[in-house]
Amino acid sequence: MAAVFLLGAVGSMQAKTETIYADNFSNGDISDWSTTGNVDVHDGSLMRLRGTSSASRALSTAGYSAVSVSLTLAASSLENGEFCYGEISTDGGSSWTTAVTVANGDDNGTPFSANSAPAGIDNNTAVQLRFRGTGSTTGDYCYGHQALVSGTGGAPTAPDINVPGSVTFASIAPGNSTSQSITVSNEGSAALVISNTSAPAAPFNLASNNCTTIAAGASCTIAVSFSPTVEGNFSSSITLSSNDPDEPSVSVSLFGSASEGGGSVEDFDPLTGSGNVSRTALTMNTLLNGSDPGSLVDFSHYALPAEAAMPGNQFEGSLELFGEASGGAFDEHKDTFRYTGTQDATRKHLPEFNFEFVQTGSHIVPRERGSIPSAHPEWEYVLTPGRVWNENGDAGYSRVALPFALQQKNANCMHNGVMSFLFKDDGSTSDVTYQIASETCLYYQFDMWGQLSASYTPGTVANSTALVSAYQAEVAARMPTKPLSALAQDYPGTNPAAFATPDGKDPAAISLVGFVIDGTHYVGGCSTRQGAYPYCEALVVPSYSSAKSVFAGGALMRLEQKYPGTFNQSIGSYISECNTNGNWNDVTFGNALDMGTGNYKLASYMSDEGASHTNDLFLPEDHASKISYSCTEYPRKAAPGTQWVYHTSDTYILGTAMNAYVKGIEGSSSDIFQDILIDEVLAPLGVSPTAEFTRRTYDSVQQAFTGWGLMWLRDDVAKIGSFFADSASQTTLNQAQLDAALQRDASDRGLEPLTDYKYNNGFWAHEISSNISGCSNPLWLPFMSGYGGISVLILPNNSLYYYFGDDDQYKWMEAAQEAHSIRSLCQ
Repeated sequence: MAAVFLLGAVGSMQAKTETIYADNFSNGDISDWSTTGNVDVHDGSLMRLRGTSSASRALSTAGYSAVSVSLTLAASSLENGEFCYGEISTDGGSSWTTAVTVANGDDNGTPFSANSAPAGIDNNTAVQLRFRGTGSTTGDYCYGHQALVSGTGGAPTAPDINVPGSVTFASIAPGNSTSQSITVSNEGSAALVISNTSAPAAPFNLASNNCTTIAAGASCTIAVSFSPTVEGNFSSSITLSSNDPDEPSVSVSLFGSASEGGGSVEDFDPLTGSGNVSRTALTMNTLLNGSDPGSLVDFSHYALPAEAAMPGNQFEGSLELFGEASGGAFDEHKDTFRYTGTQDATRKHLPEFNFEFVQTGSHIVPRERGSIPSAHPEWEYVLTPGRVWNENGDAGYSRVALPFALQQKNANCMHNGVMSFLFKDDGSTSDVTYQIASETCLYYQFDMWGQLSASYTPGTVANSTALVSAYQAEVAARMPTKPLSALAQDYPGTNPAAFATPDGKDPAAISLVGFVIDGTHYVGGCSTRQGAYPYCEALVVPSYSSAKSVFAGGALMRLEQKYPGTFNQSIGSYISECNTNGNWNDVTFGNALDMGTGNYKLASYMSDEGASHTNDLFLPEDHASKISYSCTEYPRKAAPGTQWVYHTSDTYILGTAMNAYVKGIEGSSSDIFQDILIDEVLAPLGVSPTAEFTRRTYDSVQQAFTGWGLMWLRDDVAKIGSFFADSASQTTLNQAQLDAALQRDASDRGLEPLTDYKYNNGFWAHEISSNISGCSNPLWLPFMSGYGGISVLILPNNSLYYYFGDDDQYKWMEAAQEAHSIRSLCQ
C-alpha cells in the first residue's frame, strides 16, 4: 500500500521566513513532547513509538503568518489496517489534520515527509504536533524523524484589550458628582472592535464613550460619573465585549463612597467620636511605663472605641520592636506534635519585627502583605491593615491597633493577634503590647502576649500614594456585610444559629463563618479565648486543601479556556523527575486534579495521605525534595482516571506541570499562580492583597504548593465562593469543566471517594436529597474542604456558606437545610 500524503496549501514564504520550532531528535531528548503508550528514543536520534502510542508537542505561532509544518515519519513491521500518522491541530488537540500517513507496504524504514499549512495555523497559540501509531503490538514501530515549523515573522497578531481592573472615585458628599476616565488600550497588532459596553448600576453612569473600533497600538476613553445621593460605600462594574480572542469579555470594577463633608486621603473613613474614652486596660500609662510581659486582656481593649476621634498624628515610616527573642509570655493549649513542651523555645517568641506602614485617615496599612519570610526558624508574620484614632486620655498621642498573624514557616496554620501602641508625628512612641489568643490550627494552639520597647522612624514609604489608593479601593470594593443575626429580619423565619453553629459545632472552634445571598455577606465567628476578635475584616484564615479547588482547579480550568486540550496534557511531558519510573507518561493534568492518577499504595480512604511518609512532602523546604517524593513514592496500581486516592502530592505535581506548561507557551518568566490564577481569575473578582499570596518552596525554584498554602480575608472567601456559586455564564474558566466540577453535568460526576460523595476537578460533592425536603431528583452539593475543619459550600440556589475552623469537624447539613428554607436547593 502506498504512503498517503495530505498536503495543505502552503503560503508563499518570503525572505523573512523564520524557524518557529525544530526538532530532529538527534540529541536523544523528547522530554518536551507529551507521550502516551510506549514511546522512547531509538539509536539516540529517532523518536520511536511502539504499538498504539502517540507523542504530541504544544507550541505557539503567535506573531507569524504563512506558517508551514514539515513532518518526517517512517515505519516498520506494520500489518494491514495499522498506520503511522503525522498530524497537526490548530485547536489545542480537539481536532487533527493528517499531514503524512505511512501504512503496510511502505513500512521499510524509509522516511516520508510532507509540508502542510492547515487553516487557522497562522498567529495561533493553540497549535499542536503529533506523531501517532495504531499498531496492535509493541513490535509495530513508527519513527519520528523530524518536526519543523516555520513562518514569516511580523504577522498581525490578534487584538489585545487592556483595561484597568478597577477604578476608585474620590469620596464626595451626597448630592455631588465626580467623574473618572477609563482608558481602553489595544496592545495587539490588529484592530480591536468593542461590540458592547454595559451600563453600570446607579449611582454610577456612563457619561461618554468613544470606544468602538481601536486601531492597533491606539486607545480610547470611557467617562464614568459617580453621583451618590446618600451616604455609603458603592460598587458596580462595566463589562466590555470585544473581538479579543483571549478575553472576549472584560470587566472594570467601580468603587466610590459618600459621606457628609466628603473625604480625602487625609480623612478617609472619618471618625465622629468625641475622644472621651473610658479605659481600664492598655492605658497610656501602661503603654508608656508598663513592663513585659504584662497580662492577657479581653480583646475589646484593642478595639476601636465608639467615642474614638480622628487621629491627630500621621504615621508613615517604619516600626521596629526590640527584645522579641526573649520577651513575652506563652501559654500552650494544644501541641499534638510536641513542638515546645515546657522548655523555652523559639516558637514561644515573636520573630524580629521591623516593617513599614502608611496611614490613610483612620486606617493604617502595612507595605507588605502575605507571609513574610525572615531569619526566624519557626514563624513568619502576616500583616493586615489596622486602625488609628485619638483618645482624650492619651495626651496628644494617637493610638494604633495592628492586626497580625503568625504563620508557621513552610506550613499553613494561622495564629491571629493584635498589637497596639501610641505615637506622635515627631517619632515619639510607646511600648508595643501584643497578644495572640486564637488560631485556625488543629494541632498547635497557644496564647502569646507581651509588651516590648519600640521605635518609630518617620519617613517616606515607597509608592505610598499607590498603596493608599489601592487600599481605599480594597475597602470600597468589599461586599456589603451584616451580622448573621440579621438573616432573621431579612428572611423572616430563618434561624441564624443554623449558620453560626451548624449541627452543634463549638463556636470557639470557628474562626470565621459566613453566608452570602443576594449580594449581602452575613458574617459571624471571630471568637477567641479572650473575647471577640475586634478586626474580623482583617483576620486571616489559611486555605489548606481548599486551595485544591481554587488554585489547582481554577488555574487548570483557566488554562483549558485559553488553550483547549490542556486537561489532556501528559504529566510526564513536563516533569523530568516523573519520568524515572514510567508511571506518569499516561497521567493527564485532569487525572492529577481528580486524584485519579492510578499511582498509589493503599486505596482505602485517606490511608496514603495519613501515612508518616507524607512528611517527605510537607516538611522539606526545597522543590527537589518535594517533587522527588511526589513522583516516586507511589507505584502504579490502576489505570489513570479509574480509582480515587487522595494525595496532596498529586496536586503538587500538577502545579509543577502547569507551571512548566505555561512557561513553554507564554515565556520563561510566566508563573502559574501570579500570571494565571491571580491576574486572570482572582484579581478581577477584587480580592485583597492578602489573597495574592501562596506558599512556595524556599529555594530558587520558588514552586507554588498549589494544593495548600493560600490565605484569605473573609471578603476574599465571599468573593471567590460567590464567583463559583453564580458562574453559569462566566467566560474566565472553561464552562464545561466548571460545570462538571460543580455537578451541573449529570454525565460527569467525577470519581467516588465514599458512598454518596464525588470528587471532580478539585471539588467535592455530597448527594443530600434525602436530607432536603421536596427534592425528587438527586441533589449533589459541591463544596471545598480544608484540613482541620474548613468547609465552603457552593449552594445550588446561588448562595454560599462557609466556615473556617480547627476542631476537625465537617458539619454543615443544618446550614444547607436552612439555606434551602430561604431559597430552594432542589435542581
